[in-house]
Amino acid sequence: MRPACALVGIVLSCSLAAAEPDFADFVALIDASLAESGAGGYPGERIDVYRRAESGWEIQIIAAWDGAGWRLLALRLHHPDRIEAADERWLERYELLLASLEVEDLEALEEPELFEVPAPAFLPAWPEELRARQFNIGSFWYQARWFNAGGLDEEARWALRSFELVARPRVRQ
Repeated sequence: MRPACALVGIVLSCSLAAAEPDFADFVALIDASLAESGAGGYPGERIDVYRRAESGWEIQIIAAWDGAGWRLLALRLHHPDRIEAADERWLERYELLLASLEVEDLEALEEPELFEVPAPAFLPAWPEELRARQFNIGSFWYQARWFNAGGLDEEARWALRSFELVARPRVRQ
């Protein structure tokens, strides 16, 4: 095996070594993180909390104080061995939300859901191919991204790279 091929194999095997995320654990981690943050000082105050689970998955929690509790605005779950940078679409949506967010909008925000999204399974599938799904549920835009850690077509093994969500800006009348 050539050294470059060996290096690719080592990187790929390290990426696969990361366990898939346990979304129930992350819900508890989010709740605990927001509770540990204490009360906000004023309605509209934002916090940005970073946590790392024992599994190595990292989570970025962005929330705003509505006067009575923290409301989740955006979230990014990823494993640094699989992906580092946030997706441009997530960043653009977050910036759009911040540009239009009013304190009174916070009360209308529903709680988002964290759940395992099935990877796209259409064929053909190529080794190391990247795929993503985007969708809206309730007040939030979601995106999940995977990479094929397996082989061609039926030999594909999709591994989650990231799970992101952002509150959708409120439509003003």
